[in-house]
Amino acid sequence: MGADKGTIFLGVDEKTWGKEGTGWVDYDPDFECTGGSSDPRDKHCPHVLKPSDDMGRKHSGREGRLLHVNLASFRDPLCPRTLKYMFTKAKRPQDIRVRVLQQSVPEEDVDCLEGYCQMMAELRKETGGGDTSKGGPAGEDCPHRDQVFIHQIHASEAAGPTYARGLIGIDMLKAFEEKKISQQDFCMSTDSHMDFEPEWDERMVEMWDLTENEYAVLSTYVANIGSSSIVECDIYLKSSLPSSLSF
Repeated sequence: MGADKGTIFLGVDEKTWGKEGTGWVDYDPDFECTGGSSDPRDKHCPHVLKPSDDMGRKHSGREGRLLHVNLASFRDPLCPRTLKYMFTKAKRPQDIRVRVLQQSVPEEDVDCLEGYCQMMAELRKETGGGDTSKGGPAGEDCPHRDQVFIHQIHASEAAGPTYARGLIGIDMLKAFEEKKISQQDFCMSTDSHMDFEPEWDERMVEMWDLTENEYAVLSTYVANIGSSSIVECDIYLKSSLPSSLSF
């Protein structure tokens, strides 16, 4: 088949895999199809989506789905600002749930959630209040506070980013068992010192929908703040749609 579905880089180790096992190859989505027998009716292909799942929810779009964001923070003074940008620049902030693994020295470091609430209060004072982009309604304590879960450990107990994200994974499993996370929800893992494009949440879901693949994973090495990469990756997605995407 042609490269209309994108290409995949297999690597450069010809000694181990030979020429046929290295370099770029056309992506054939049928390779991902599975089945329990030779019966074609058992065949399941992640790129061939049914209109809806067993609960009647559409496979595309955000309707009925939450967006869970995981942040691993180590004594990061920018964590509050990350929460501020995340909520104020989202199109549907009410559908976002955040889990922060906060590794800090409480008597010395700013608390991520409390710092966010202070920033939102300052934003309300500047704008007079309103929707989330203006700090929330006047008189409100802290918009979306109940959508942020803080898992606090002392910085002395930290053991690196992999360990931190593993603890968040345990928190997510517990939330799933408590039915706070659906199998159809979206999940994103990022750093605690980030900025976001306007309506970032809606645009990322639209990118994922473009893959037409329920197993698709969007990943990136983020650009510096001030660099615009989301438009470039939107163009990339529309021209090349492999199963695992970088943007």
